[in-house]
Amino acid sequence: MYKTTAFLTAAVLLSGCSIKQTVTPAELTADLPTEICAIPAEGLREGFNTTYKSLLQSKGFTVRELKPNTSPRTCDLSTTYIGQWGWDMALYMKYADIRVFNKGRQVGQALYDSRSGGGRLDKFIDAETKIAELTDQLFPNGATGLGQGAMPALREDGSPTKAQQLYELRQENLSYEQFQTRYQEIMSQP
Repeated sequence: MYKTTAFLTAAVLLSGCSIKQTVTPAELTADLPTEICAIPAEGLREGFNTTYKSLLQSKGFTVRELKPNTSPRTCDLSTTYIGQWGWDMALYMKYADIRVFNKGRQVGQALYDSRSGGGRLDKFIDAETKIAELTDQLFPNGATGLGQGAMPALREDGSPTKAQQLYELRQENLSYEQFQTRYQEIMSQP
């Protein structure tokens, strides 16, 4: 009787406990640059930010970090990411949401959610390993094949077109403010 009661109690307690992970790999086209703008969530733990940016670089991306809450439309290729930690006998990453955008349109997402993990011990994961797993699944080919779009043409007099200037601007490693200043200068030209 005692064993049956204990078993039923455990079954009831664990039945609502779930950990979810879903990944839709990013659909990237060859005309996208290898530069990706990284937009962390407000208050994100530095370890998550450092790990994710390092993983992107190891996959061939040039990473330009922007301020939290910057619009993903700011760059041709951008990524937003959120990480939340919880305490249940130990500190652990309970939630991660990484999204990839092409000109503001979402083209991929990796989601890890153990907020309903309850009594499950497998919710105590190594955050760095989980971030690496999500990144590998989100970018299976890394930056391979990107930046293959046709180079914008020059004007007849040899001076760069607006498109060429904007292309070159995107290749520079500028802060958001510097980028916006140069962008406005280029766009105000005749």
